[in-house]
Amino acid sequence: MNEGKSIACPSSRATQVSSLLGIRQEDGTIAILPQVLPVDSNFIQIGQQDPVPLEQRFRFTNKCVENGCKQWTGKGCGVVDGIIQSIDQIKNTNILVPCSIRPSCRWFLQKGDQACRICPYVLTEITEEEINLHALKLDH
Repeated sequence: MNEGKSIACPSSRATQVSSLLGIRQEDGTIAILPQVLPVDSNFIQIGQQDPVPLEQRFRFTNKCVENGCKQWTGKGCGVVDGIIQSIDQIKNTNILVPCSIRPSCRWFLQKGDQACRICPYVLTEITEEEINLHALKLDH
């Protein structure tokens, strides 16, 4: 399983050593870029001038730190385990978008195509208002 290469976290924080994986669209989904783009201090500085956190507007990737992450369950990423449970509630999850990190992606290595199908619907940081709005949509 991916021997010799580092495993990528597809939902990392914006840092000078992370890469831009996707951009949030008006509908709230993430458009995954065909190739990741490096993030530098200038990008972070400009991005932080907006009051909305970078992680609510973009998705970043970085090395998976396993035990160094609060989402690590001891066996894998708890984020992907949680989102897979919601896959039936989300439309269009039969689409597998192109992704440059798929071969080394923690979520893909852990859950396969299911993780990739739901990936565009995952935000690294979400507001309470967005959680409530999403819950209302699921109730109807």
